[in-house]
Order: sequence, then structure tokens, then C-alpha cells
Amino acid sequence: MRADLIAGSWLRTKRQMRASPAQLARSRANQWQELQPALARTPALASCSGKPITDFPVLEPREIREDYGAWNSLGLDHETLAVLADRAEQGRPTGRISAGWSTGSGGGARGLFLASAAERADYIGQSLARLLPARALLQRQRLALHLRAGNALYSDVGSSRFAFQHFPLAAPVDQTIERLARFDPTILIAPPHRLLDFARSGLRLPSLQHLFWGSEPMSECERDCIAQAFGLRARGIYQATEGFLAADCRHGKLHLNEQAIEFEFEPVPDTEGFRLIISDLRRLSQPIIRLRLDDYVELEDGTCPCGYGGRIIRPPQGRVQDLWRFAVRTVTPPQVIEAVEAVLGCDHDWQAFAGGRSVTLRTRSNAPSHLAEKAVERLQDLARVKTAHRPDFGGHDGPKRRKVVWRDD
Repeated sequence: MRADLIAGSWLRTKRQMRASPAQLARSRANQWQELQPALARTPALASCSGKPITDFPVLEPREIREDYGAWNSLGLDHETLAVLADRAEQGRPTGRISAGWSTGSGGGARGLFLASAAERADYIGQSLARLLPARALLQRQRLALHLRAGNALYSDVGSSRFAFQHFPLAAPVDQTIERLARFDPTILIAPPHRLLDFARSGLRLPSLQHLFWGSEPMSECERDCIAQAFGLRARGIYQATEGFLAADCRHGKLHLNEQAIEFEFEPVPDTEGFRLIISDLRRLSQPIIRLRLDDYVELEDGTCPCGYGGRIIRPPQGRVQDLWRFAVRTVTPPQVIEAVEAVLGCDHDWQAFAGGRSVTLRTRSNAPSHLAEKAVERLQDLARVKTAHRPDFGGHDGPKRRKVVWRDD
């Protein structure tokens, strides 16, 4: 990985983090023009290349996943890309192109991503600029990435100053805790449910200086518990197969990456929230243009002392498919999580299911019954439908947690 490309991306991102919203908008307009040759080489987008971004159709992720061959500018077909992603899963080299599979949604669907060496360098430069202070780059760091699979997109950060280790989610928790204690990372990136496991286990990481969460939602209550355990407040990385969407600044505000992505906000009916429609302006190998995501997102008003002009969102807490849409009202995942965790805190795992006429709160059997019943009362006040408690929660299905679930009756 060329250090000069990483440094160039880092410097550019640092400059853009001091830009005003208007300056960021002008930069995105220039990047859109520079993107046109790659769009002309992408079969699914070629007919629209050269046109305004609003002339492109709004897409769903499933449309891209049906044929990745139509959605890349490199002339690679779907089967070739799938083979490359499988090789990366097995830790085998993939040549000049980095490919891989995403963690997948609660329903198990996985997306395929690919990037050239230059795009990987750009990703690393943006990430380092957004996530770490400049002084951290001058110190030796040990980076622990605890996600489903490793990939060159992450491991390329390894250098004389960065030692990198991947800790797969499939490994037993006890084994991961032992390995982490031996590695003693200075930087740890992990999903919230595993950070909670580490906190509850009493894991001590004496050298830890930077703690990040990603891959799934984290509530404020969980942030507080993890901060108490590690002496650091975990900062969020909002990333999907489709791009590096947002990151927390040093003040804990989740800023959209508006230096590189065009965001459109589609209102979600009967709520204060939105679905994001994204266009990644720096992604050439696999252009992502006007892709509608299914996370439920709420904007946060005001500016941030950090000075970055990217808009601020509240950390996503669920998907639009899991809004509770009753006859009398709509309840959002953030409302459900706030109601339950105001009572149960972060010491007890739970999941809340709703259908057209009822709600069920499931907890593990060790959750105090009086707290569970109080949480049921809060949910009933919120949803205004019959609500029950079942102490039979055995854990979340799939690679990501879904605390709030809607099931059509």
C-alpha cells in the first residue's frame, strides 16, 4: 500500500474537515464531474452518465446484489467477483482488487464490496483523519479489529507504526478475551454486543487509548456502561457495504461523511426520521449512486464545536422495516430502546417483538421479574396495545443484533 496515497487522502480529508457546508457542497459537485468516466464504464449506469445526479434512479441494495457484474467499472462479471470475495474470506490473495463480503443484515443477506489499491488507500486516509488525532499517527499502535471477517481493506493499515490483528466474531468469546488481553491493543474496533461482553467479563486492556464501535446499533445506556468499564467513551463508526457513511468526532457527534458522499434524506411517514439515499463520489471500481438504505435515521439540530461541516445524525437504532406501525400510532426503534433500557439498563439482554395487535418483551431468565414487568408497562404506555413478558430470550439470530423487531401478523 502506497504511503503517499494514504497521506494525500489524509491531508485532503483534514482540509475538508475545516470546510463549511457550502464549501463541502462545491467539492462534491466537482467530484461528481470527475466520477463520470467510471459511470460510463459501469453497465447498469452507463446510460445516465453525464447527467445530473437527480436523473439517476433510486435503487435498493437487492438490485445491485442480483448482478454485481453490472455494477462495476472494471469489466468483471458476477461469478468472478464472488470468487474473489470467497478467496478474501479464506485469507487468500485477490490480486490488485480487494473484495469481500459484508457482515450481513439480520436477515442474513450479505453484500459484496470491491476496491482498488488506490481506493483502499483513500479509505484508510479518510478513516485515519476522521477517527484519530494526528499525534496518534506518530506513535506505535496495536489495532484490534473484532468483526466477522478480515480483509485487505482493513489490514492495509498495517505498517511499521501499526500492528494489526483480526479477531473473528465466530471465535468463542472466552478465547477472544484471552487473545485480546495478550495483544493489549491501543485501538479496538468491535460491535457493541461484544464490547458489552468484554465489559461484563472484567477484561482489562491497560494500553487502550481509542475505542470504537460499529456494525450494529449502540444505545446511550450501553455507551455509558462500556465507558465505565474501560475508562474510555466508545466512538461510533457508521459504515455499510455501500460506504463509510459517518463517524463520531472527538465531541461524540456522529457526522455524515459529506466530504465524499452525497446524502439525500427521504422522510419516513409518521415519524421525525429519514432513510438515507447515498451516492459515494470517490468510489470508482464499484460506483454507488442513489442507493436507498434501510436504516432509520434522525437528524440532530445544531452545530458542533469540532467545526466539521458534515451534518449530525443520531446513531441509527434500527431499520425502517422494524418500525412498529399500529393502527393508532407508529413507534420507532429509538423510542422502544429508550423505554426498555430506562428500566433494564445495559446489564440484561432483551428483544422486543411487535405485530399488528401486540408486543412481547423477551428477556433472559436472570433478568429481575419486577424490572421486566416495569419495562412491559412502559412499552404498553408507548405502543398502546397488549404487551407481555417472556423470560425465554436465548440470544439474537444472525450476525447482528436486532433489539426491536416488527413481524406482520
